[in-house]
Amino acid sequence: MENITTIELNKRPWVVAHRGYRAKYPENTLASFEAAIAVEADMIELDVCLTLDRIPVVIHDKTLERTTTGKGLVSAHTLSELKTLDAGSWFGAEFKGEAIPTLEELLLKIKGRITVNIEIKPESFEEPSPPDAIEVQICEMVEKLEMADSVLISSFEHSFFARIQCWYREQNKSTVIRTAPLQEAPLADNLAAALCQRHSTYSYHPDECLVTPELIQHLHTDGFRIFPYTINDEKRMEQLIKWGVSGIISDEPEILWEVIRRLQI
Repeated sequence: MENITTIELNKRPWVVAHRGYRAKYPENTLASFEAAIAVEADMIELDVCLTLDRIPVVIHDKTLERTTTGKGLVSAHTLSELKTLDAGSWFGAEFKGEAIPTLEELLLKIKGRITVNIEIKPESFEEPSPPDAIEVQICEMVEKLEMADSVLISSFEHSFFARIQCWYREQNKSTVIRTAPLQEAPLADNLAAALCQRHSTYSYHPDECLVTPELIQHLHTDGFRIFPYTINDEKRMEQLIKWGVSGIISDEPEILWEVIRRLQI
């Protein structure tokens, strides 16, 4: 069974498939995730937001136009409405009929086969938090499916993390699901580690342009992993691996594997 604990035993960087095998398949679809599994990625990364009837679905944008045949906000449509849309033909005619998956459908499909990084979109953050808030639904789903050791939750909205920890305390759980702040703005190396400490996170996921050897050292010294996004260039992959990143989030998992093998890690 694939889980984070077993991947941690590897000495090499993790191969994290960004929105599945995004370079060759329509992002955030079952076809893309199956392709990532087929090329032996360690983890798939995906995005979730809520429908009008408050079902977590797997899609990156808050609007439908770019990756589906629909129009308007995801949050303005019910799940049944979204299921009528084509989420594959925009990428290629051979993917016509690919649907927007619900998070539950995806987790049931990949359970035991690959680990998953669930990114909660900031627009799904609600204040105050309702009983069926997206972070609550995700925690309940992960626990029901007994997948806590296979899931990492990330977000640009760092306030989600305290709520996740609170939910676990209220449920009297002995362990808390792993979390990771996403960061796209420059942040001093020591402040990045402080951010992880403040939120008790597992790892740090910065834009790759922010990564330096000093940042990696700061994080590792304080016990945090670092998974930069989104790297598709071989030379940059090689540089980051030599610097010591914990893993790389990439649209090109096969190319990343080639670099890792070439470096004999």
